[in-house]
Amino acid sequence: MLALLLELLGRPMLQAIARPEPRAHLAPLPLPPPGSYTVLVADWGHHTSIVVQQPPGWRLGPPGAEAAPFVEVAWGDRRYFHGADRSPQTLFAALFLPTESVLLLAGHPDPPRLEGTVAVRQRRVEAPTLQALLTALERSAQRTPAGERLPPLPWRPGHGGRFVLAHGTYLWTRNCNWWTVQRLREAGLATDPTGVVVAAQVPGRLRGFRPVARPPG
Repeated sequence: MLALLLELLGRPMLQAIARPEPRAHLAPLPLPPPGSYTVLVADWGHHTSIVVQQPPGWRLGPPGAEAAPFVEVAWGDRRYFHGADRSPQTLFAALFLPTESVLLLAGHPDPPRLEGTVAVRQRRVEAPTLQALLTALERSAQRTPAGERLPPLPWRPGHGGRFVLAHGTYLWTRNCNWWTVQRLREAGLATDPTGVVVAAQVPGRLRGFRPVARPPG
């Protein structure tokens, strides 16, 4: 019985871990105007998200809030995160089996009001770093042959943004908190995400971020 369980669970987990993370083929975004921009990491208790100040005139926010001053991006299991499916079967699959993923895109005012967060950390970055981070985030979204994001999934009540299909399979070893650190790492804002599972591990991998006494706003 144990051997069968290891075969059923162990093989998909090992294959998912060994397989390189899929990324969208996307040219780097344009270099933002010179200046200093704010990047925040929001801890929502069990998962984390990245909140980025959007350059004036850019439109990377979700439908209806494309030009929002700040854009929040979070990654997670499609059925749990978008579908709000909390059944035991979904929880088991999200933890132990490679599952489909989604991105949550939300627009925020300036300053962003992140009510409900456990903690928020922030730092300022220059235009080249912002370009690298926004490009890394955009490469997580599945895209059309023309390079555009796919249309958003149906709106779900209770969420302040919209969901789009994402690249990568969700697994406990490559979950939302691992994703947060990996995306920041691509912009030089974090160290290696290996071993990051829970939100409490994220701050130790960040570079140059400081705690915000209270969530902005």
